[in-house]
Amino acid sequence: MIRFLTVFACFFPSKIAIFFLKILGHKVHWSCKIGFSFVMVNKLVLDNKSSIGHFNFIKINNIYLSERAYIGHLNIIRGPFSLDFDKIGAVGNSNIISRGALGITYGESVLKLGQLAKITARHSVDLTRNITIGDFSTIAGAASQLWTHGYLHAVNGPDRIRIDGEIHIKNNVYIGSNCIINAGIKIHQGITVGSNSTISKDLTESGMYVGQKLRFIEKDIEDVKRELTEVKLPNLVENVYQK
Repeated sequence: MIRFLTVFACFFPSKIAIFFLKILGHKVHWSCKIGFSFVMVNKLVLDNKSSIGHFNFIKINNIYLSERAYIGHLNIIRGPFSLDFDKIGAVGNSNIISRGALGITYGESVLKLGQLAKITARHSVDLTRNITIGDFSTIAGAASQLWTHGYLHAVNGPDRIRIDGEIHIKNNVYIGSNCIINAGIKIHQGITVGSNSTISKDLTESGMYVGQKLRFIEKDIEDVKRELTEVKLPNLVENVYQK
C-alpha cells in the first residue's frame, strides 16, 4: 500500500509531496525538490537539497540520495534494485536503468554512486548485479552501455549459460561516449577511456585507454564452466555462472 501511496504523493507540488511522504514514513528533507514523476519505492530517503526531476518512471526497491544528489528528467529506472548516491552523485536525463525480475535475477542489487559521480544522458545500465562508480567518476557523453550479465553458447546445440559479474569503477574515472563495459569488469582509479571503446578486461593501471582491435580467444563453453562458479539457487530459470 505504501508504494502506491508514494506514487500518488509524488504527483503533488514538492512541498505538498514532501508532507505526504513524511506521513508515509519516508525520510525526505524539506529542502528537496520532487518533480512530476512516477515514483514507486519501498523506502525513499532524500537528504538536504537532493532532487528528482520531471517525467521519470521509477519503480524499484529503495532510493537513497545524499546531500545535493539528484535524478534528472525522462529516466526509466525499474526492477528489483536500489539506488544509493553519495553527495552530489547524479543520474542525468533520458537514461534507462533496469534489472530483470527475481527468478531471472537473484539476490540484492544496488547502483552505488560516489561523491560527485555521474551518469550523464542516454546511457543504458543493466543491474543484474551491483554496479559501483567511485568518487568524481563520470559515465560521460551519451549512448554507453554497462552490462552485468552476458551469455556464452555451446559450439553446437541449444546449451548456453549466463555469466554474471559486478562492475566496479574506482575514483576519478572518465568513460567517453558510446563505450561498452562488460560483466565483471574492474576499472582502477585515475583512468580515462576514449569514446567507442569496449572494455572486456580489467583496467589496472592509471592512464588513458582507447579501443583495440577485435581478437580471437580460444575458449568453449565447457572451459568457461570449469573456470567460473555456478550459481545454484532453486528459483533461477536458466544456468548462471558468476565471474
